Amino acid sequence: MRIDRFSAGMLLGAALIFAGVLLTQAGYDAFFLVAGGVAALATTVVRRWQRGNEPEKDERTNKIRAFGLAYSWLVSIIIVLIIFCATIMGFISIDAITALSITIYIMTGSAIVSLAVLHRRGDVDWS
Repeated sequence: MRIDRFSAGMLLGAALIFAGVLLTQAGYDAFFLVAGGVAALATTVVRRWQRGNEPEKDERTNKIRAFGLAYSWLVSIIIVLIIFCATIMGFISIDAITALSITIYIMTGSAIVSLAVLHRRGDVDWS
């Protein structure tokens, strides 16, 4: 039995909401499960609404995704290297949590930007 992505997303959202409500009724602080379930449902519905019956992946989108995440990885490595060198040379003094937070934000932001740029361009060739 094969289940499509739309049904899987709807089932995941409903299961999270159901588990969150049950655990909240039992006295646990499980509102985050309900919020996650609502987010899963909303994401599933919006993706279906935006794409309709088009295929979710094809060769072009796979290539764009691979190159976009590779560019994001390179930007993140460069930023981490800059933070490392600045810390070793004494220009800045940050703790591990701050350095990891900066790294996570840079990785996420550069991935979103690179994927958006490549999707807008429609191809990964830079020539």
